[in-house]
This record gives sequence, C-alpha cells and structure tokens, in this order.
Amino acid sequence: ATRFCVHAGTYQVSDVARLKAGDTLDAEPGRLDYVGPATRPTPVVKLVGSGTDNLLVALGGNITIKWVDLSGASGTGPGTGSAIAAGSSDSTFLVQYSRIHNNDSVGISSARGQILDSEFFSNSEASGSIGFNASAIKGITQFEAGRLYVHDEQGNGIWCDVGCDHDSVENGFWVHDSVVVRSDRAGIRYENSATGALIEDNEIHANGLIERRGGVDIRDSQNARVENNNFGPETIAGVSYAANRDRIGVRATDSGRSDRVNLANIDVVGNTMDGDRIVSCGPQVTCIDNF
Repeated sequence: ATRFCVHAGTYQVSDVARLKAGDTLDAEPGRLDYVGPATRPTPVVKLVGSGTDNLLVALGGNITIKWVDLSGASGTGPGTGSAIAAGSSDSTFLVQYSRIHNNDSVGISSARGQILDSEFFSNSEASGSIGFNASAIKGITQFEAGRLYVHDEQGNGIWCDVGCDHDSVENGFWVHDSVVVRSDRAGIRYENSATGALIEDNEIHANGLIERRGGVDIRDSQNARVENNNFGPETIAGVSYAANRDRIGVRATDSGRSDRVNLANIDVVGNTMDGDRIVSCGPQVTCIDNF
C-alpha cells in the first residue's frame, strides 16, 4: 500500500493511473464551501485527461481518493470512459473532497463504497453515453452518496441499476444530504433492482429537463424508501431552481417486462413536495405524510 501525496498544480494524464489495494491518492487540500446540505470543494490538484478513456482505476480494497479535480476522460466509444472506474474495488472504496466534471461519459463508473463531500457536473458530454451510463455516478452495486452537489448533468444525476447488488454498505443504495439539480434526466434513479434503497434528506429540484423523469425515478424496483426530501422550486445558496419537470417529484413505475423486477414495496414518506407530484401512489407505492 502506497500513499501518493500530490502538490498543487495541473497534471496531464495521458494513460490511466492504477491504484491498487490499500493505496491512497492524497492530494494537497483546497477550499471547502457549502451548497445547502452539500459540500462544494475547490481542489488545487487538477488531473486533466489527454487521450485516455479513464483517468483513475481502483483495483482492490481500501483505496482512497481525496482532493482531486478530475476532467477530460475522453470516451472513444458509446458509453466508455470515466474519471474513476471503480468496478474492481469493494465496499471500502472512498472518494471525498473531489470535483469531477466535463468528462465524455460518466464521472464514476461501477461505483462502490462511499462517495462523499464532492461536486459533479457535465459528465456525459459524448452523446453515445446518453441512456447507457450518462450520469455523475452510476453503480450496479450498492453505494453511499452523501453531501454531494450534483448539477447540470446531461443524463441522470446519481444512478444505481441492473440489480444494484448487495454490498457491505449501510442502508443499501443510500443517497443522503445532497443537492441534485438540473439533470437532463432523473435526479436520482433506482432501476431494475430489489436489494434496497434509501433516499433521504436531499434537495432535489429542476430535474428531468430533457427526458420526463423528474426528481426521484424508481423503475422496475423494490424495497425503496424516499423520506424527508425537499422538492419543488427552491433557492439554495443564492441560486434559484425551478420545480422538477412536469412537477414530478417522485415517480415509481413498472414497465411490465417479464425480464425485469416487478415494482413493489416503495415507501414515500414525510417529503416536502411544494407542488411537485408523486406518480403514483397505490398498492405498490405507499405515500404517507407528504405535503
């Protein structure tokens, strides 16, 4: 295991940097600001892609990445490329105090472990990624996303899909205390999974700008709880955000496809909707004390 200390500066990355079990990328700290409950770091170490699909790859357990600004992962084909490829890590993986933006496909792919106190925007600039993995963060294994500022994404904001397999992460797919705004698709999406999700204490506004999905979009999934989130129009840190598109705060739907999970056991509880809607409450979707 190696601790890599990186001084302030801008560094071109022409080939993927591989972090192995126990490694820490510990960049020189920058400044911390806050956007509502979310953290907005300004790192002074910038890694800029120069012809590589991925900037960093995590290979093994107990890998930590802190205080880096990551941009320019190129993505040479549909859906390829990410600032951080995390699929070969495990539940001990940690990204914190980072700024991940302007990448062709996805900010963090195959997310695992914890992603905390970071900012994401414009991580799906290549059109081939739209509908495939276009998002700030996408995982097919449960992960924690906490105190994140996710904005202006061309795809979804935070996304767990294709089983969202069990991992040793508290509360399953857990999104909390984050600000998720101005996504072209869903702000937070939980899809084709039955393993469990908890989406709580978030500010979720102005999502679904291009695709009609709205704030929280639950599709063909089970065992999710959406609790104590704030929807509708809102001003946060001096910036005004509109309601989610078509006033859809939470949408839980079933495609009817036999090869996907049936919608069941969805609880939408204690949210401040401020005019946004829940689509739709019924036998599979319990709605209590939302106002």
